[in-house]
Amino acid sequence: MRNAVALATVLGGLALPASASAEDIVLKFWDNQQTESGLSQYQKEAVKSFEAANPGIKVEVTTIPYPEYQQRLLTAVQGGNAPDVSTIDQIWVAAFAEAGAIDPLDDLANKAGVKADAFFPGAWASANYGGKLWGIPFNVDVWQFSFYNADLLKAAGVEPQSIATFDGLAAAGKKLTGNGKYGIGLFAHKGEDTVVVMDSFIFSNGGKVLNDDGSCGLTSPASVGALKYLQSLAPYAPQGVANAASGDMRELFLNGSLAIEFWPALEQPTLQKSKLNWDFVDGTAPAGKKSIGTFGGWNLVMYKSSPHMDAVWKFIQYLTREDVNGKVVDLIPANVKAADAFLKANRKGPDRILEQLNNAAPRPLSPHYLEVSNIEVALAQDVYGGMDPAQAAAKACKAIDAVK
Repeated sequence: MRNAVALATVLGGLALPASASAEDIVLKFWDNQQTESGLSQYQKEAVKSFEAANPGIKVEVTTIPYPEYQQRLLTAVQGGNAPDVSTIDQIWVAAFAEAGAIDPLDDLANKAGVKADAFFPGAWASANYGGKLWGIPFNVDVWQFSFYNADLLKAAGVEPQSIATFDGLAAAGKKLTGNGKYGIGLFAHKGEDTVVVMDSFIFSNGGKVLNDDGSCGLTSPASVGALKYLQSLAPYAPQGVANAASGDMRELFLNGSLAIEFWPALEQPTLQKSKLNWDFVDGTAPAGKKSIGTFGGWNLVMYKSSPHMDAVWKFIQYLTREDVNGKVVDLIPANVKAADAFLKANRKGPDRILEQLNNAAPRPLSPHYLEVSNIEVALAQDVYGGMDPAQAAAKACKAIDAVK
């Protein structure tokens, strides 16, 4: 498998839970670690309620920190010790499908009446690759929302809604920068946050990262135009963009020295605990166009080696049901109706968030996504470092098109 790295040992077998009998079906469920102790309390309760509703099926949970998660899954698949079901990052779907690790779910979904319109369009698209459905969307968020310090904008005479347009954000950045304050929180460190924010500006300007045939789309006029625009914002950002992360911008925002930061709705709980007078707009686009954010999130998949396909499918359906999905996620439910209720109960501006979720797009569906992502990070660093954006895009496309 191209993306797998051979390890000296593979994961060992997992013991049956103490409550499982010899007759029980035991599903091995792997998930990204949500807290220091493993799953969030919400997900623990969901597992218990699923077991109560499905006598004879027990769920054995393994949680793994994100930096290790993909490799641990790949290694387990190679070693014949894959889980029955797991969450996988949207950007991994194509690689796992190409590797033959997971089963397509089209027939099961059609038979059960699980349809695309129950989920956000971009989230559903992230689970489809090569004409087949490889997972069911579990949770989501969008990069980016443009969070702003309302007091700083007011003092500078900036109308908040103006930052929703390319021209308005640039004008605001100029007014908001100076006297120890910065207008716009740009970052280009080696991380996926760099990529998803850059993608959102490319998408909003009508550009693409990859064309439909898999070739690089970054040299199109729309894509290069977005890169030129991002480069024009650099004077309004803190120094050291190339090594800065979104977390660094958040700290500056929280201490009142940064006026506008780019973040998903995941930021809101932190801001709700702060004393800042904050709000947000749905990203940034050219005047007259809607912002197209970049989806992030997780899909539930079924492993080809599982001997318990029916039980796995029951579990996937259960976690993504309208009445359950909102109770078991730490991000935003991928089920649209569950998300509506969740956002109204937990987030400021729920209608604005829903609009952005419905308009967002997934990152490129490629089995080589991790290589593409690394090339995009280099592109961002070139652009913010002052390279001509057209030349930087040509350099990136040469590297992307060489990845086969």
